[in-house]
Amino acid sequence: MSMADVMKEFNKKAKEDIVKQGLTSYTFKRIPFTSPRMNYCTYGGLPVGKLIEFYGEEHGGKTTTALDIVSNFQQMEESRKVLWCDCENTLDPEWAKKLGVDLDDMYILKPENQSAEEIFQFVLDSIDTDEIGLVVIDSLGVMISAQALDKSMEEKTYAGISGALTTFGGKAEMLCQKHQCTCIGINQIRDDMNSMWGGIKTPGGKAWKHNCSVRMQFTRGSFIDEKGNEIKRSSESPAGNIVMMSMTKNKSCPPNRRTGFYTINYEYGVDYLKDLVELAIKYGYIDKAGAWFSIINPETGEQIEKLQGQASVNAYLEDPDNEPVLTLIETYVEEQIR
Repeated sequence: MSMADVMKEFNKKAKEDIVKQGLTSYTFKRIPFTSPRMNYCTYGGLPVGKLIEFYGEEHGGKTTTALDIVSNFQQMEESRKVLWCDCENTLDPEWAKKLGVDLDDMYILKPENQSAEEIFQFVLDSIDTDEIGLVVIDSLGVMISAQALDKSMEEKTYAGISGALTTFGGKAEMLCQKHQCTCIGINQIRDDMNSMWGGIKTPGGKAWKHNCSVRMQFTRGSFIDEKGNEIKRSSESPAGNIVMMSMTKNKSCPPNRRTGFYTINYEYGVDYLKDLVELAIKYGYIDKAGAWFSIINPETGEQIEKLQGQASVNAYLEDPDNEPVLTLIETYVEEQIR
């Protein structure tokens, strides 16, 4: 039997041409972030059809980042829905709406006494319907295995949800690829008691890490005031904060953009303009000299406007009369991001 016959027989059993000679070049379809800086770090956003892990300390920005992705997915996909597994029962509808999420157009699971195995099976079945394009599990760290759920507090259990998550990760990876569904697992961190040097680890074992194509660690950065200036952590009434991100694994694009950050304003969510200006400065479309900002025409190199303070720059770009300037900067920054 020749290799051609083996391929034909295998594809016939699979009912798809999953074995081919050669590989066609392709690029990942992506779900963008609202923040241009986050799109810069990920070459345009999160890859579609992959497993993603957001992990980090409490109040680090994991759930907010996931809600931002949900909002943008809903804008780009009308036919497919979002499934949000609110295992912590902490989904804030008001904050979600500020981030642009349409809660009425998504499925929300709020477990009561369901085991991790039951929740994972529901997620797999949902993905297999081909009606779900994005799944968010918030969070893996609070899920309880069936073994632990059936025992009393006095009885010891071992391995936690590692076994269930290992099985789920292997099955979900294939289903997500087949149905082009993106699955974000939000995870917590624990002190690594097995290491003599300390450090941290995430619950759920090592297999899940291997199944994920992208792993991003989040921490809370500095607080900011109404003008976007950094202030002390002891400040009583901050207007927002910086979300710091570290890319610990990325198999969907070159690994040369490993760290980044974006800005959250507590009144309206992600501060798009502040992050856009930061990238425009990086690429020379806005020249910064002390407190002065000069907006440069990317096509001609001529100065369009000179302003004092970043708040003035934001106000200038928000002005409807200056929309052509904003569009010009957005276009050129977008080209650099990709």
